[in-house]
Amino acid sequence: MKYNEIDVIEYVEEKSKESMEIINKANSRGDSEVQKFYDGAVVFITGASGFIGKQLIEKLIRSTNVKKIYVLLRPKKGKNINERLVKILDDPLYLELHKENPSFVDKIVAIKGDVSENNLGIDEKSWSILTDEVNFVFHSAATINFVEKIKLATYTNVRGTREMIKLAKSCKHIKSVVHISTAYSNATTSRIKQEVKEEFYESPIPPDALIELSESLDEDILESMCAPFLKEWANSYTLTKAVAENLVRREKDLPICVVRPTIVIAAYKEPKAGWIDMKNAFGASGILVGLSLGATHVTLADEEIFLDFVPVDYVNNIILVASWKNYLRHQINEKDKKVYAITSTRNPFKWGTFKNIFYNEGRQFASAKAIWYCFGFQTSIKPLYIFLSWLLHFIPALIIDGCCMLVGKKPRLYKVYQMVEKLTAIFEYFTIKEWFFEDKNTLNLYNELSATDKVLYNFDVTTVNTRENVLSWLYGVKKYIIKDNMDQKEYAMKKQFWLKIVHYTIFPIYLFTLYKLVCFIFIFIYKVICFLYFNSGITIAREEISI
Repeated sequence: MKYNEIDVIEYVEEKSKESMEIINKANSRGDSEVQKFYDGAVVFITGASGFIGKQLIEKLIRSTNVKKIYVLLRPKKGKNINERLVKILDDPLYLELHKENPSFVDKIVAIKGDVSENNLGIDEKSWSILTDEVNFVFHSAATINFVEKIKLATYTNVRGTREMIKLAKSCKHIKSVVHISTAYSNATTSRIKQEVKEEFYESPIPPDALIELSESLDEDILESMCAPFLKEWANSYTLTKAVAENLVRREKDLPICVVRPTIVIAAYKEPKAGWIDMKNAFGASGILVGLSLGATHVTLADEEIFLDFVPVDYVNNIILVASWKNYLRHQINEKDKKVYAITSTRNPFKWGTFKNIFYNEGRQFASAKAIWYCFGFQTSIKPLYIFLSWLLHFIPALIIDGCCMLVGKKPRLYKVYQMVEKLTAIFEYFTIKEWFFEDKNTLNLYNELSATDKVLYNFDVTTVNTRENVLSWLYGVKKYIIKDNMDQKEYAMKKQFWLKIVHYTIFPIYLFTLYKLVCFIFIFIYKVICFLYFNSGITIAREEISI
């Protein structure tokens, strides 16, 4: 049966339920090696308030019998760490856990700190508790602001990693440490269209040197010094993540490995298909938000390049399995550091395919809050993108904002499109370029798993159905970011029907009016030039006669 012949929302929800039944059966068998590995474990997680960190906590609680999970949090927006922890655990992600095992919250303990500070900002007493109890460290904290200043990016991504390693080395009962990096840490300009290996690359600058420079130099001077590196690396995020990996590389005795995901998107299966964090609206998912709301109509992307998106549940599955394998390797004295890339290289799909899915069966995910008909264009030609952006975004925004001002309302749409442009500029590097990420280590790791563990901790990207994955992502954007009432799907589709009629009625008038206005402006400019030229000729002639 074709997707457009069924209720896609119901289809995603039903598939999610079926998948979780299979996973729950594997969970209850009790013959999982990975699951047993975490019995009675004490875990320390940085980045617990982030996308990966939140789902990692949920997966640990649901699939293992961990004793305790310490999470590093800092006070923020007037809330102390315990208030923030309550807020984190109030996410829809934990809904089933709250129903089935409400006491799980007692296993999670907030530790006051800040990954960008020395000693992770942890006080002596808390540091002592952690070093006495912790067995596993999962380091997912990072500033993912692609336009972050080098100084803060270094403090968080590089010095934070150094301080995490310092803590892990102080832990008396440490078994395994996983550093979550990014596949794009080595996706440099000179490697476009090339394979990025599952290995450590030379650091563009020694980690300690970058930390020292960040601590001693003014921000502007540091930015100037690092500018040459940004000709190779896309931004401060990928640059500092590349440098941070070399802190892991140089560790000889610590049982530590690296997991490199590509672009992380909504959950494919666990615990609910489509679960996604609200903060993802400022990342790749922000593109889908704009499309679903009928606000964005043009994207800068090459239809022929491969997208590399991986679901967050697959990312956390490999993190947990890599930690297990890392410990076993260290026990037999295999101390070379492993890198595991989680990528869709073996299950690729193109931007063009993504566009087709969105504008066909994906139309059922159009938001009930849509401000216009969902249509759009995709181009990799920058001048054409700029032209279409003005035609479909900025000029209509100026007209609407002008009308708002006339009736005493605050103009907002133009600012929204300025934000869209900033997001496009940030992701342009990744939407019109491509790399091929090796994942042999990851494949070998998966093949070593038992049949039960391949179900319970699946991270084999070839088992991901591309269309279902995109539809789950769209479902998640609609439900968890836009926060649509999923029962309003009929209303949303009817709204799109009428918006389509309005669009195809108004749009030709808009284009014709714009054409006439442009013609008038050009004619007016031409007449002004002719007038000035004619007058200047008369003046010169008069001067010659007078002479």
